[in-house]
Formats: sequence, structure tokens, C-alpha cells
Amino acid sequence: MFKTIFFLIPLFFITSVWGNEKNDVNTLLETADKFRTSDPKEFNILLDELSLNKNNFNQNQNEYFDYLKAFKFAFNGNFLEAQAVWERLSKHGQSRNIQFRANVSLINTLAISKQWSKGLNLVEENLNNLKFIDDDELSQLGISATALFYNKLGQYELGLNYANKLDNLLLEGRNHCIAKHQVVEAKFYLKQLSFNSAELLDAITICKLNNEPIILSSIYTFMANLHLDMGNSQDAINLLLENLTNLENVNYVPILSHFYSLLSQAYFEIEENDKAKLYGQKAISIVDNMSHPVAEMIAYEVLYQIAVFDNNFEEALNYYIKFAEADKAYFDDLKTKYLAFQLAQHKAVEQKVQIELLNKQNKLLQASQRLAESETENNRLFMALLIMVISLLAIAAIRSNRNQKRLKHLAQIDSLTQIYNRGHFNTAAQDAMSACQVNQDNISCILFDLDKFKTINDNYGHACGDWVLKNVARTCKNIGRTNDIFARLGGEEFCIILSQCDAATAIQIAEDYRKAIENIDSSPSGYTFPITASFGVTDSEQSGYSVEALTGHADNAMYLAKSTGRNKVCNYADVQASKESCSVII
Repeated sequence: MFKTIFFLIPLFFITSVWGNEKNDVNTLLETADKFRTSDPKEFNILLDELSLNKNNFNQNQNEYFDYLKAFKFAFNGNFLEAQAVWERLSKHGQSRNIQFRANVSLINTLAISKQWSKGLNLVEENLNNLKFIDDDELSQLGISATALFYNKLGQYELGLNYANKLDNLLLEGRNHCIAKHQVVEAKFYLKQLSFNSAELLDAITICKLNNEPIILSSIYTFMANLHLDMGNSQDAINLLLENLTNLENVNYVPILSHFYSLLSQAYFEIEENDKAKLYGQKAISIVDNMSHPVAEMIAYEVLYQIAVFDNNFEEALNYYIKFAEADKAYFDDLKTKYLAFQLAQHKAVEQKVQIELLNKQNKLLQASQRLAESETENNRLFMALLIMVISLLAIAAIRSNRNQKRLKHLAQIDSLTQIYNRGHFNTAAQDAMSACQVNQDNISCILFDLDKFKTINDNYGHACGDWVLKNVARTCKNIGRTNDIFARLGGEEFCIILSQCDAATAIQIAEDYRKAIENIDSSPSGYTFPITASFGVTDSEQSGYSVEALTGHADNAMYLAKSTGRNKVCNYADVQASKESCSVII
């Protein structure tokens, strides 16, 4: 799995507060700038207060106010409106610093809206303008925007390079938090991040000290993904729920949608389908074209699997179509990123070549060079097309392999208990039987049937009966041997084939199963009742190397156990000797 992450609007410098009455507007503007991401509510209050006196602003104050107001649009999800304001300030602003800051915010917004080519142009422009910026903190933000954009473009080596340059500076406050976050994001996607990584621990500490809830929430999504990758679903849930309220208060949609989708995935993995469905629906209810595409993919895939589990196939089909659309959009976006980056590199090379030609060659040589460049361009386009075709074929192969694995799982596994079904059991048991017969190894069969299971269904309902079947399967699977073939043959009947195992050993193993089943606590099902099973055992010394004979003789022994009191283990030898005593009597 693809595992995702969000773009953060960087934080900018706070200038000194002027004390006289004439500059009260500047004081409010600077204070609002300070609270922009650390306290969004206070930020909105200050903007409302400033808007009352907007008619009295000078030109610089008007530009500063418009610049901050665009952030309010962005936080409310109106990224296009915010982008329009920043584009106007970038082109027509009188203050060079406001122009630069608007460019930085534009770079971030273009990454969110996936306008990669335009964003790369602005990155280059900002890097060229750094030499005109005399404010150290603002220069740091230019480097920060470059690292952020390259991370979102999927060029994590470049992102890490610029993030490390920024992190090596003597940073303070918000910029320090931003730099640490960029290092964490790049290393996460480069598979260089773990829970013990110093970068991760430093990022959390510094962002907490500077009260940056949005950046912290993004860092927590990386941690949640690490938990899920390690199979620690409950730890992921605890982490996300602990920080969910703060994020919901801020209501930053790109990260909030990913929180919900990760919660949906984690709850599904621990089989709490109601909560998984709730958070999956929350995720898709707020996603938009600015949200992280992985969040939508995760949510739709979980909802599809839950619908299949609930046998709601019409709903499952609808969710699978949505998942497939999101999956396609994600891979289309990867291709777009790749082509945009390649085109930008090509543009940079082309500009360099043209400059050299202007300095070294006359018009005739320039004409010859243009012809050569045309041929080179055709070759590059051909290579780009070839790479794209190879990439599409690779993606198709990956998806085909994933579908084949899913179909194989459905063909082999019992959907309720998640162990082998009868069809796959017959094939696997015959293969094990043949291998043991060739080596003259003993092979045993344990067949067991839940006692009075019909009574449980009749008294407490089929949902309770399903709960019993799943918990019996899970309990036996946890204590069984790794190479044993464990399957549900149908209804409440289960069978285990044990290679290189004689009847005496199989009886002891069956006894372990019997005790474990007897000790299952039924109260979580909502009712209290005993759960027991009757076991029949045989081996190849008694029944020969035949799947039919082994299962048939084990079935005879199991019925002897049922007829002599249930909740016990009987060997096929007991049936042959017509004895009523079993290997273990409870």
C-alpha cells in the first residue's frame, strides 16, 4: 500500500511591533500573521477587526491585508480564490517582500491543485529572486517552499536536499518546525524513517513548542502509516484519535480527510467494521480536488471490502468503481508529475544550450544547431513516450497481479472464518498426502464439530453463531502448527491435516484445541453460553494414505465422541475396538 501526505502553507516572518498610534494597523497585521496557523480562530477575529478600517489603509497595508485574507480563503478550502489573490500580489505588488511571500504561497497552492509545470516555473523564479531578499527569515522561506514543492512532486531526493540546507541554518520558531517537517516527509517516502528516527522525535518536539497543530497533524499521519505498516492498527487508532479533536477544530480538509481514511483502514484491520465504515464515509464526504488522493483511495477500498463482507454487492460495486476511479486518478497524477519534471529539466537544458550558442556561434551555426536540437527533441520525446508506455505496462502488471492475488484469496479462503475453504482443503490435503506417502512419513487428521451449534443459532441468532465460528477458527489458528492445513468443511465442521505427525501426537494437539475452545469467553457476543467441540482423530497407520479414508475415519471417531458425551477427543482405534472410552474424558 500506498500510504500519503499533505501540503502545508509555510509560515512567515514577524516584524517588530511599532508602538505609536499611527502604526496600530501594522501591529494588528503582524499579530494576525503570527496567529495564522497556531490559532486560526484568533486569526479570523483579527482579520474581521482589520476589515472594519480597510478604507484607511495605505498601499502596503492593503497588500499585507489581502495577502493574509487569502490564507483565510485557503483554510476554508477556497484554494482557487486564494490563488487569485496571491497571483495578483505576485505580479502587481509594490513591496518586493510581499511579492516574494505571495510567490511562496502560490508555489504551495499550485502543488495542492497539482499545477506542476506552473509551480516549477515559480520555484525557479523564487530561487533566482533570493539574491534580492535581504531578510534572512524570508530567504529561508524561499528555500522551504522549494523543499515542499519537490516533496509534493515526488522528487524526494531533491526535497530532502533543500530541507537539509534549511535545517542546517540556525532556525527558530515556526521556520524551525517547517524545516523539520520537510525532512520527515522526504525521509518517510524514501523509506528512511522509523519511530526511533531523531528527525521524527525532533520534529514533534519543536512543532509542539511552537504550537503548530496543522504541521503536527501531518507528522502524525506519517507515524500512523508506520504503525499500519508494522501491523500495529490499535496504536495507529490511539494516535489519530488523540489528535483528531484539535485537527477538527482547525478543519484543514487535506489532512483531516487523511486522518479519517487512516482511521477507517485501522478499524477495518481489527474487524471493527462499523467504525471503519463511519470514518470511511466521513473521509469521502469532505474530500475535494485539493485533498490528498491516497485518502480517497483508502476510504473507498475499505468501504468496498465492508460491503462485500456484508453481502451488499450493489453497494460494493459502487464503492469499487469509485476506488478504481481514484486509483486511476492517482496514477494519472504520478505520470503528470513525472512529465512535468522532465519537461522542466528539458527546458533548463535547452536554455543553457541557447545561451552558449548566442555567445559562441554565428547565425549559420545557430541554424545547424537548431536542426540538431530538433532531432534531439524528437529522440527525447520518443524516449519519454517509451518510458510512459513502459510505466503504464508496469502499472497494469502490478494491478493485474493484485487482482489475481485477490481472486486467489477469494477462491481459497472461507469468507467468514478466514481459513481455508473445503475446495482448497481437498487440493492442499491431497498434496500433503502424496508428499508424506513418498517419504513414508506419518500423516494425521483431526476432525471436529461444535457441540449443540444449532441450539446456539436457534436461541441467539445466526449473527451470534457466526461470532462463535470466527472465534473458534481464530483460537485454533493461533495455537496450531505453522504447516498444518486448517479448513472449515462446512457449517460448524472443521478439519486439520498434520504432516509428519502420528495419532498419539495428534490426540494431544486435538486436546489442546478442545481446551482452548472450551475456554472461549462467549460474553463479547452479547450472550453467555458454553462453547465445546467433539474431536475425532486418525492417522495413516490406521487409515492409509487417502484423504477420503482419513476424513471418513476421523468423522467416525468424532461421532463416537459425540455419542459418548461430547466435548472429548476419540481415536479411530476406539471405534474399531468398539470401546466407549476415549483418550480424554471430561
